[in-house]
Amino acid sequence: MDSTDKDAPPCGAVSDVLEFLRRYSRERLDSRRMDERRSFSTSLIPDLASAGLFGLQIPKKYQGQDLSHSDALRVITQLGAIDANLMVLTAVHNTLGVPPVQHFAPEAVKTAILPELAQGKRLITSAISEPGMGSNVRAISTRATKQPDGSYVINGNKQWISLGADAAYVNVFARLTNELGQDLGITGFLVDTATSGFVGGPEVITLGLKAVPQNSLNFQNLRVPAKSLLGVEGEGLLAAKTAFMQGRVVLAAGSLGAAMRSLELAHRFAQRREVATGNLAENGRIQQILAECVAATQAVEALVQHIAGRLDAAEGVAEELYFAAKILGCELMWQVVDRSLQLLGARGFVDTNVVGQFFRDYRLFRIFEGTTEAVTVYLGTRFLAAPERFGSLLDEFDVAPQVQELATGVAKLTTAPIADVKQRHVLANAVGELACWTILAGVTSETSYQSEISAHTAAWCEQRLRERLRAAERDLPFVDLPTVDAIAGHIAGFDAVIGNVEQRRPGDQHDLDVLLRRG
Repeated sequence: MDSTDKDAPPCGAVSDVLEFLRRYSRERLDSRRMDERRSFSTSLIPDLASAGLFGLQIPKKYQGQDLSHSDALRVITQLGAIDANLMVLTAVHNTLGVPPVQHFAPEAVKTAILPELAQGKRLITSAISEPGMGSNVRAISTRATKQPDGSYVINGNKQWISLGADAAYVNVFARLTNELGQDLGITGFLVDTATSGFVGGPEVITLGLKAVPQNSLNFQNLRVPAKSLLGVEGEGLLAAKTAFMQGRVVLAAGSLGAAMRSLELAHRFAQRREVATGNLAENGRIQQILAECVAATQAVEALVQHIAGRLDAAEGVAEELYFAAKILGCELMWQVVDRSLQLLGARGFVDTNVVGQFFRDYRLFRIFEGTTEAVTVYLGTRFLAAPERFGSLLDEFDVAPQVQELATGVAKLTTAPIADVKQRHVLANAVGELACWTILAGVTSETSYQSEISAHTAAWCEQRLRERLRAAERDLPFVDLPTVDAIAGHIAGFDAVIGNVEQRRPGDQHDLDVLLRRG
């Protein structure tokens, strides 16, 4: 569906939220100041709270907005078009923080906590990533030990936690053991950050997204009561997975807003810019680039709307669709932002012209919730382990015959004979990427009749799928890789060319001055 041809304008609560955000952006927001100061303005959180931004899908009985999935994702897209910091602040609280409490906490806890969260009186996040495991939840090493009185004691470290030191509550996922040291499985706990033993680490100095703090967290014999349990002992992966899966489509929705805003600015410039060949927007090569960016944006929009529609209809959503939203939603957004910056020429390199800050801020989305490469290989590995799963990938779409034929070609790759484990990783990456393009071709094929742009988008997705399938088929068997030692040895040789150039400079001061400490 074209962005200009929506079924109907937003109404009710979501209309009020969207109008607030647009007005707030025009009249109150200063993204440059937040970026330079690495912090939100003091009025921002209460301003957002007053408009209901912190309770998007919390039920009304807990004082939330109770928005549908479609409406909540429209809000996220709007935020993505305005400022990445606002989008991530809102998304972390609503997506990673609230759902584990809303769906897995005891009713008494929900009654006490959710109204605070919905009103923005308290912020909440989740702590999953650790120094040694990133987004691989099963590798969690933080430990929780069950005590005879039913409470739990948590010890360990978390890293890269958005809002980690600023949130009032953190959903902590740890590996539970009993008094005998027996592993009872990964378990989730709702932790009040005012609890003794909760230590918020320093803020990481990041490339972009500077106003949203990213912290390490340390748990030192942190004791939490039995009521803090999220779900059942040993089944914390379910709560974590719920947040992660929803987070993936939220990232795609925010990316959609960023792509739309970047492309809007690039096209505005192209229409007004005269170059040696004439008007920039009428240059054939520029027209081709703009058309590809439009197709990429509309394809992601179609996928986000499809997932939201199924969720609102209480229909199942295949996990592969969430992965495709994360992978191609973020990758295609990045391509659109990068191309928009390029089209702006020197103006794109000026940081005050919006797209430059988008370039820095949204770069993280290719890493958030698992890097593109790691998630793509994981997705492909699932299909290599169970090739029959690929056959049902397009079952929920009414696709053109040629798209179904291409999907059949991809399915054949899942049974390709690859013995070497490293080559199997390469094949898994190819299959994972092809699965994402198969989904995008399927969802856009359904709407190709709606407009000239819709037809172009469907054809573009089909072409990308065909090109990538042919490349994968051509490259089988894959070129042998140099050994790990050969790669390491070659890179070590760079030292002879560039020498030792590591800078030594004082680090950020976090400790109290020695003259001001207690004796």
